[in-house]
Order: sequence, then structure tokens, then C-alpha cells
Amino acid sequence: MQFNHGRCDRNWRKRIVNRDAGTTSSGFDGGFVAFARCGRVKFPEPTGQNVNMMPFIFGDKDSLPTYLQYYFPLIERCPYMKDDIGKVGYLTVHESYVDVGKAQRREGLHIESPGTFADGENAPSFTPGIEHHWGSGCFYGPDKYDGGIFMASSVADTSEVWDALVDNRVPGIVDRHGGCEHLRHLIGQGTKLRAGELVWMTDCTPHEALPQKESGHRHFFRVVTPCISHWYADHSTCNPKVPLPSNVTVVEGNKFV
Repeated sequence: MQFNHGRCDRNWRKRIVNRDAGTTSSGFDGGFVAFARCGRVKFPEPTGQNVNMMPFIFGDKDSLPTYLQYYFPLIERCPYMKDDIGKVGYLTVHESYVDVGKAQRREGLHIESPGTFADGENAPSFTPGIEHHWGSGCFYGPDKYDGGIFMASSVADTSEVWDALVDNRVPGIVDRHGGCEHLRHLIGQGTKLRAGELVWMTDCTPHEALPQKESGHRHFFRVVTPCISHWYADHSTCNPKVPLPSNVTVVEGNKFV
């Protein structure tokens, strides 16, 4: 497999990894990596944009609406796989003024991969499994990320991630929205992100948004790699330039109800 370093330089630095090689340990034999730091990014001036899980094409600036193309350099700082170029990814940009003591994004410990899911209004929910992805993610070494989620914000100490992975195949370990607050006492201390710090994480990495210590504008930036199984229409933003892949299930209705 070939991987790209975040393209802050003029040339891409390609890394070759044996397809059969195991993941890099996070400190113990046979371990897994929940998140990794990928450098720093500089945010543009805020213009009040708010889009969620908008489809775009990796490597193609013109696949973004004109009003979001100034975020293309940030996307290109993410060390995504070379194989993802030409595939559909999902961009979230949230620029807003946040009052002191309020969080801009979702509070409470959670992962992005759902715990249970219902395919229809009257269909029974089923237990979580491999078929439910929201980026997946596997770490092979520095700047070598297969799938996963990249994110950053412009305000320090407003995002926290944990060096832990939740096995969402275990029935009941997370709720149908990925909530896992009951695991907080088991996973130790989290890591608060610095302003502009870009991180990669899996869709099973616990994280949360934190209240701001001071009022002010905040940028939130996230790129989800192509491996998703469901797209929540009521919570996501369409892109007239890029249709959803045929293998992605569109879910109607409020996912938090």
C-alpha cells in the first residue's frame, strides 16, 4: 500500500508498507493505535460556514463547492492513503461564535461507529458489527493511516481524545449513536488538543467536545475517509457536485430521537 504524507510540502513523500504487516503498537505487543498527531494546521478567517459530512472527491479541489474550496489546503494536510485519491470522502466545517461554558460540538464520551442501527421505521435494531463503518481506521506507522478520521479545531482544550479503542462488536457497549459515557472511569485520562493540532483517529476512538473557557469564534474541521456505511440525511450536507456512493445507506430522520 502507498501512503501520502500530509502535503504541506511541494512534493508528496510516499511510504511503502507491506500489506501483510501488522499495525504499529501503542506501547504493548499486539496493540492498536487509537489516535495520532499529524502536525498543525492554520485556519482561514471565519465566514460562518457550517457543513456536516459533505461528500467530496479526495485530490479534486473542484469537487468542493466554491464557498468551501479555501478548505482544500487543510484537506491536503491530512496524510490520507494514496489509494483514496479519486474516492469520496466527507468534509465537516463548523465556524461559529461559541459562548463561554458552551461546547460547539457533541459533548459526552462517544465513538463515531454506531452501536445499534435500524434500517427502517419498523425494523428491529441489530447489534453492532463490521458492516457499520464511519471511517474505520488502521495505523501502520508515522504518517501511514488506512482509513479513519482527521480532525482539528482552532481553539485549544475544546476537543479531547482517549488512547483507547471501544470494541463495538460487544452488544450494549455503546448505544446506537456511539455514546459510551459509562466507560469513562475505565479508560483513564484523555488528551486535550491544542489549537490547530491535527489528529487522526479511528471510528472507535472515544472523544468529546469540551466547553470553551472563553467566548469566541471556533473553527472545527473534520475529514472522514471513504469507508462509511451510513449517511444521516437530516444531519448531513449534500454536495450537488458529488453524489453519494451506491454502497452507502441514506438514513432519514433525526438519529438522536
